[in-house]
Amino acid sequence: MNYKTKDLAPIAIPHGPPVESTSEYFKSLMESARMVKKYPVWDVARPTPQVLMEQARRDLMEADVKLALKREEEKRNRVIMDAKWEDLRRKENLLKESFISFNKFIRENQEKRDRAERKMQADNDVLERKTKETEAMRKRVIEMEEIKKLMEKQVKDYTIYEDYLMSVVNNYPEFKQPLDVLNRYEALAAAKNTLADRQERDLEMLEDARQEIASLTEEKKLFIMGLNNTLASLRWRYDKIRNRVIKWELALNRLKETAARRHVELCHVKSAIWSLYVKICKQKGLSIDVDTNDFEQQLVVIMRALLELRRIYRIAQKRSKEKDVESRE
Repeated sequence: MNYKTKDLAPIAIPHGPPVESTSEYFKSLMESARMVKKYPVWDVARPTPQVLMEQARRDLMEADVKLALKREEEKRNRVIMDAKWEDLRRKENLLKESFISFNKFIRENQEKRDRAERKMQADNDVLERKTKETEAMRKRVIEMEEIKKLMEKQVKDYTIYEDYLMSVVNNYPEFKQPLDVLNRYEALAAAKNTLADRQERDLEMLEDARQEIASLTEEKKLFIMGLNNTLASLRWRYDKIRNRVIKWELALNRLKETAARRHVELCHVKSAIWSLYVKICKQKGLSIDVDTNDFEQQLVVIMRALLELRRIYRIAQKRSKEKDVESRE
C-alpha cells in the first residue's frame, strides 16, 4: 500500500541548547499573533445580475444628481469669477491711468532733479576752479613777496658795488656815469672773449697741423716700412736668383768639363778608328778613299773586317778540330 506524502516544508529543528532557541520561539509567536486572519464568508448571499444592474442604475442616478449639483455650483462660480474678472479689469485700468500720471510726475521730478544736479555740479566746478585760481594767486603772491625780499636783499648787497662805481666815476673824469664803466668793462670782456676765441682757434689750427704732421709722419713711416719690406723681398729674390745662377754656373762648368773629357775621348776614339781603318785597308790592300771625318763608313769597313775575321776564326777553329779528330784516329 502506497502512501502519498504532501509537499510540506521541512520542520526546522533548532540545533544547540533549548535555552538559546527560546527567543526565536517567542518571536514566532508574536508574528503569528500580528498576522491578519481572513476567514471565508459563507452566510452572505451571492449577488445576481439583476441585483448588480439595479445597483449600477442606482449608482448612475446618484452620479447624475452629483453632476447636476456640480454644474449648478460651476455656474455660480462662473458668475462670481466673471464679476471678479470685471473688477480686476476695472482696477487694472485705474492702475494703468494712475501709473501713467505717476510716471509723468516722476519723469518731471527726475528732470527737475537732473537740472538741479547739473546746476549744482556746474556751481561746484566753478567754485572749485575759483578756489584753485585763488590758491594759485595766493601762491603767486607769496612767491612774488619772496622774490621782492630776495631782490631787496640783492640790491642791499650790491649797494657797495654802486658806491664803488660812483667812486670810480668821481676819481676818473673820463667816465661820466657808472654806465660808462660798465660799457668799458663789457667792451674789454668782449675783446677778451674775441682774443680767447682767436687763441682757441689758433690752438685748434696748431693742433690740426700737429695731427696732420703726425699723420703724414706715420704715413711716411708706413711707406718706408713698405719700401723696406719690398727691398727685403727683392734682396731675398736676388739672393735666391744668385744662388740659382751659381748653381747653374757650377752645373755649366761641370758640363763643360764633361764635354771636354768627352771631346778628348771622342778625339782618341776618332784617331783609333782612323788608325784601325787605315791598318785594315793596308792589310787588305784597299784604297783609302773615305774622308777622315766620315766615321760611319770607317766603322762599316771595320765591322766588315771584324765579321770576316770572326768567320775566318770559326773556319780555322773548325778545321783545327777536324785535324785533331783525324790525328786521334
